[in-house]
Amino acid sequence: MNKIFPTFFIIATLFGQTNFQKESLKSQSELLIKKSQRAKKNAEEKARNMGWPVKGKLENGEEYSLQRLAPNGKPIYYCTENINSAKTISTNQVWAGGESQLFLSGSGMIVGEWDGGATLISHDELVGLTIQVDGGENLSDHATHVAGTIKASGVNPNARGMARDVILHTNDWEYDSGEMAAQAATGLTLSNHSYGQRGGWHWNSLGDDKWVWWGDPEVDNNEDYHFGFYHEQTREWDEIAYNAPHYLIVMSAGNDRNDEAAVGTEHWVWNTTLGDWELSTESRNPDGPWDCISYHKIAKNVLTVGAVNDIVNGYENPSDVSMSSFSSFGPADDGRIKPDIVANGVGLFSSFSSGDQDYGTYSGTSMSAPSVTGSLVLVQEMYKSFNDTLPQAATLKAIAIHTANEAGSTDGPDYRFGWGLMNTAQAVDLIQRNGNGNLISEEFLMNGDSVEFIISSDGDEPLRATISWTDLPGTPTPPILNSPEIMLVNDLDLRIFHENGTEYFPWILDLINPGYAATTGDNIVDNVEKVLISEPEPGNYTIRIQHKGDIGDGQAFGLVATYGYSGPVTYHVAANGNDETGNGSEGTPFASIQKAVDESAALDTILVAPGIYTGSIEINATGIILASHFIHSGDETDIATTVLTIEDPNPILYLHDTGSAMLVKGFTFAFGGIYGDNSLTCTSGNVTIENCVFTQTEADSDCGAITFGSSYGIIKNSRIENISNCFLGALYAYNSTVELDYFSILNTSGTSQIVYLQNSQIDMNFVTLSENSVDEDYSIIRMYDGSELNVINSILWNDDETEISFRAEGEENFASIYYTDLKGHINGIETNNNGTTNFGLTNVMNIDPLFCNPDSNDFQLTGNSPCVEYSNDAGPIGAFDIGCDFVGIGDQASVPGEFQLYPAFPNPFNPRTTIRFNFGVISTPLNNLNISLQIFDITGRIVETLMNGNLDSGEHELVWDAIGFSSGVYFVKLTLDKQSKIQKLILLK
Repeated sequence: MNKIFPTFFIIATLFGQTNFQKESLKSQSELLIKKSQRAKKNAEEKARNMGWPVKGKLENGEEYSLQRLAPNGKPIYYCTENINSAKTISTNQVWAGGESQLFLSGSGMIVGEWDGGATLISHDELVGLTIQVDGGENLSDHATHVAGTIKASGVNPNARGMARDVILHTNDWEYDSGEMAAQAATGLTLSNHSYGQRGGWHWNSLGDDKWVWWGDPEVDNNEDYHFGFYHEQTREWDEIAYNAPHYLIVMSAGNDRNDEAAVGTEHWVWNTTLGDWELSTESRNPDGPWDCISYHKIAKNVLTVGAVNDIVNGYENPSDVSMSSFSSFGPADDGRIKPDIVANGVGLFSSFSSGDQDYGTYSGTSMSAPSVTGSLVLVQEMYKSFNDTLPQAATLKAIAIHTANEAGSTDGPDYRFGWGLMNTAQAVDLIQRNGNGNLISEEFLMNGDSVEFIISSDGDEPLRATISWTDLPGTPTPPILNSPEIMLVNDLDLRIFHENGTEYFPWILDLINPGYAATTGDNIVDNVEKVLISEPEPGNYTIRIQHKGDIGDGQAFGLVATYGYSGPVTYHVAANGNDETGNGSEGTPFASIQKAVDESAALDTILVAPGIYTGSIEINATGIILASHFIHSGDETDIATTVLTIEDPNPILYLHDTGSAMLVKGFTFAFGGIYGDNSLTCTSGNVTIENCVFTQTEADSDCGAITFGSSYGIIKNSRIENISNCFLGALYAYNSTVELDYFSILNTSGTSQIVYLQNSQIDMNFVTLSENSVDEDYSIIRMYDGSELNVINSILWNDDETEISFRAEGEENFASIYYTDLKGHINGIETNNNGTTNFGLTNVMNIDPLFCNPDSNDFQLTGNSPCVEYSNDAGPIGAFDIGCDFVGIGDQASVPGEFQLYPAFPNPFNPRTTIRFNFGVISTPLNNLNISLQIFDITGRIVETLMNGNLDSGEHELVWDAIGFSSGVYFVKLTLDKQSKIQKLILLK
């Protein structure tokens, strides 16, 4: 079930958001820029008065800039997150000459960068495709290094970036939020942000070689509450992302883990009362090891990237991934998984701003983030090449997380490595193999609804599914340490169900014990959910996405699944095949269907050549296609000549726990009259039966031709005929739901009933039941114990005994009948004094359907049948179409001349219509024949006789004045001796 989205790609800048979203982003941009300008102006004013630094670069290379004042007056700075990759995250494999041979380079794509200053766009590695969008003036080593990590062209091969041909729009970080919203409105879909705000312990922030503690003693004196806390700034970026669903923001996780001042060390701490810094020697907790990610990085809709050490030879197993000494760990305060993913952030060599040929080495999450950003450009490029559009941000995030390599000592996510190590090669491979054991789909979940996908696993590979969605922004709480408020607004739920009923849950982590291994359960905090089935049982699986609570106007999400399915296999069976030496190919087929079943997996096809196949066939816990050559030829001869039969008391075909893909098509089931069972039995499963004939079955008192037990069945274009002595009926359903379309039961006898429902529902659409018989005081359709019968566009006619009855015992039964020819009308329904029976009839008539030749099993309709234009869409009703000319009932030879009832005019009419008819020259004198013209209502009751007597031969006309009759369907019947013609009339008032 893949969804291919409309093509609207011209150049990368035209991708992005809807017109409504663009307007929202523009408005948001204007507000944010004005807000940032005011905040920065006020902060710089106070900084000058207080002697605080406004902008600068520390000895370790960290660049910083004052942004605003916190509510308590404390200055808030942006700072870069360097401390002084391509192989690590497999990006090199998708370059030209790489193992994947995909030649991805980011050509035609655009990526944004916000950083601590201007980028040296004339650098040899960046020149030509790098644009300084906001006119930043102060060159930044950090910004230039990040730009090179994203897109350096490889003039120095050791410095090559991830996406050498991408167009880079670089900006300094001043007024970043407003600029991001504005550029997202014009089509930006990906940007990198390798900076953050100071939190916890930080060395030399004020340029005096002292530690500064950036927490708020009034909230907590020992731990900085900003770590893990959902701020107003966090909400802002979630809102930008929500308004721009194609825009993914990539953030560095920060380098705050393990920062601390020795006990008793003099350090600066903010004093709200003084409105300034003061020195303190109080002991405070070190940062980490857990819960040391802060501010924007905690946002739900961004991709937060941690830093690991380089893997020179590439990833092989989880133990290859070693954590850096500085990368910040999660969780968020509500337990959300942060970081989202990791990449190399140690010792990255890239461009510097000191000269066009200058390079340098940095470490930090500032370096791991652009490694991921540049790699995601290549993932976007691959996605566009297959889908003619770019993925939504949630889908791109889901692809990255789904294909990440396992990291850490236990399976599943954790608060150190997030969902694992970015693997670009696996991400692009997933895209190019979409549909063959892989699934990528962008969906929309309506409020109160669910979305399901059915996939099949051969059991050889793990089964994984991941969903991600761009959530509404959360509502920040007042400042508090470790706020328990869950910030997830729309809580989607991912589950996988095996066809045997086993339910699989997504990964969850323990907020209270952050170092514990992941378990599975109900995830109520993350807007990413992932289910892993390491050793799946073969068979069909249902991926179900639903939600808790109210999700308002609905929620878009991206789904990614891998299930190790390499495609269906067709096995051939022929009467001259061999189960010992055959392999099921067309050239060397199997001899028995059961052998092919045993070899098959879910969604495989078993193609059976014409022949007679004797023996019971059993299919368990799978869904396959079992078909004769009719499935390809469309020749009904293949149905008649592909015969399944049996010589012992078992079903010919026994289906148990079969999946919804189970299809049986194009066979004749011929039961030989052995005491015991029936043609087809389905228990606790699903099956669709098409183009099959069930005949010559003599079932005992426990059986029927077709039996459904606790199952769901669809029978289409099939028939049961010429079966005798069925006690439970030709069709028996208990605790089941059965749909019948273009289905018939003909010339069949049963002791008690032909169709038997026990606590079941049967929907009949275009069904014909005729010439069937049961013992006296029984019925053709019998309902019992809370059953429901829905009949539409069908014919129930000329059966022996009552057409429908309700058995008195059990729960309430219900029958609804529409647009149907029911013999006896309401008298054809017997309630057996059951006071809990309900039935309703709408547009039901009681008039001979005029089959072509029922004595010869021809139940097609004559051209003048009252059933020809009676369905709810004005077509024929019953299982058969028109099959013969305009004929009447009885021995037509008794009136050898012309006998014609012409169409009434007008019709529909109000209140009069003219009816014309003709008697040709015939040998028998007309005055010796009984001639009548009568009007019937829809129940078969005569409402008016227009003529009853003798007429001369030739053409005649009569006018029916229906002024005293109600609107509705009527029938005019012309009778001459034993011959009659019927026509439908419609009175409209």
